[in-house]
Amino acid sequence: MRRVGCWAVSLLLLSAAATVQAELYRYIDNRGVTVLDSRVPPEFVSNGYEVLDSQGRVLRVIPAAPTREEREAARRALADQERQRAADATLLRLYSNTRDLDRAQSRHVAQIDNLIASARSSILVLAQQRERLELRAAAQQRAGREVDPSLLNEIAESNEETARLERLIAQKEAEIIEVNERFAEQRERLTALLGD
Repeated sequence: MRRVGCWAVSLLLLSAAATVQAELYRYIDNRGVTVLDSRVPPEFVSNGYEVLDSQGRVLRVIPAAPTREEREAARRALADQERQRAADATLLRLYSNTRDLDRAQSRHVAQIDNLIASARSSILVLAQQRERLELRAAAQQRAGREVDPSLLNEIAESNEETARLERLIAQKEAEIIEVNERFAEQRERLTALLGD
């Protein structure tokens, strides 16, 4: 009985040794040459390698360690996913359906339109004031007097304010385009999230 036990242990050790010896490693060295060896030197482990059996069949593929750029790209992708999840949660909290989003868009655009209308109205008032100021300046010139410097200042200020309001109108018109684009993107995302 004792002999049979020794035999079994010996067979088990021999088969384990044969299995360990049967594994080969295929890797690429620093010259770009494919090497087949019983071990992978530590300096090449991070490049990845393959584990082969005694017949040359691939048992496992150990991938190369990611490069710094790949790790950075993965980190950015993870951060982008997290931002998207947070944006989706906010979108779903703000709007229960696309009609709510459309109403919010209409309100937002109406507010900007009101600012534009107010600026245009102010430009008309400024134009009337400027016209009165210019008539007074012309009357002073016709009378042979020098135009009052404060009058010229008021005309210049009126022109500057008109120019500022025109820039504001242009900015607000561009803002309407941006708002509509942003709401279109949100509408598309909300539709996808809600499965509409």
